[in-house]
Amino acid sequence: MFDFPKNDTWDESHMNRMSVEERRAQLVDAAMTIAVREGVEAVTIRGVAAEAGVSLGVVHYCFEDKDELLQAMGNSLALVASEPVRSALDVDGDVVALAHAAADGLWSGLTPRRHMRLLTFEFATAGVRSRALRSVAHTHLEQTWAMTRGFLENVAERGNVSYTMDMGFLSRVVAGYIDGIEIAWLVEQDDETAVRSFHALAEYVLSMMVRPDGSPVREHGPEPVP
Repeated sequence: MFDFPKNDTWDESHMNRMSVEERRAQLVDAAMTIAVREGVEAVTIRGVAAEAGVSLGVVHYCFEDKDELLQAMGNSLALVASEPVRSALDVDGDVVALAHAAADGLWSGLTPRRHMRLLTFEFATAGVRSRALRSVAHTHLEQTWAMTRGFLENVAERGNVSYTMDMGFLSRVVAGYIDGIEIAWLVEQDDETAVRSFHALAEYVLSMMVRPDGSPVREHGPEPVP
C-alpha cells in the first residue's frame, strides 16, 4: 500500500497554509487511497473529502468536478510510472546504452509500484465499462503516449538519430508493449521474462533508428536478448 498522508495532516488551519497545488496533490493522494482500496469507480468528491478529513468546499475549491479530479489522478499515475525511466536515462553512453538503460528503469520501477500499475490498468477498464469515465480514461492514455513520446525524442536527440516510423504511432506501439509486459508480470510474477521483454523492446526501438547518413543503428535488425 502507498504511504499516503494521514487524515490528521488535513486540519483546516494546515489547509489554509497550503498552496493550491499542494492542496490538489494532497487530495489526489486521498483519491488514490480510495481507488486502491475500493476501485476507481468508488472515488467521489464526498468520499475524497471524508478520506482527507476536509470539507466538501475544500475539494470543490481545488477541483471543478469529479472528472477533473480523476484526470489529475491519471496524470499523477503517469508521472510516477515514468520517474524510474527518467532517472535511468541520466547516464552517459551511446544510443544503445540509453535504450537499455530505459529498459532497466522500466523494470526497476515496476516491482515497488505494482499497486500503481494495477490502478493504471483499472483506469482503462473503468473507461470501457462506464461511458462517464471514458473521456477520463482516454485522457490518461493520451498522457501516457505523450510521456512515451517525450522519452523517445530524448533518446533520439541525445543519440543524434531519428526514427523510421511516425513518432506518434511509435509512441503508441511502445506504450502498448510496456502495458503488455507489465500485465503479464502482474499475473505471472515471472521476473526473468519481464526483464528480457523490456530489453527486447529496447532492441525493437533501436531497430527503428537511423543515423544522420541514413544507416540503421542495428544493421541486421534487433539484437537477440539473452
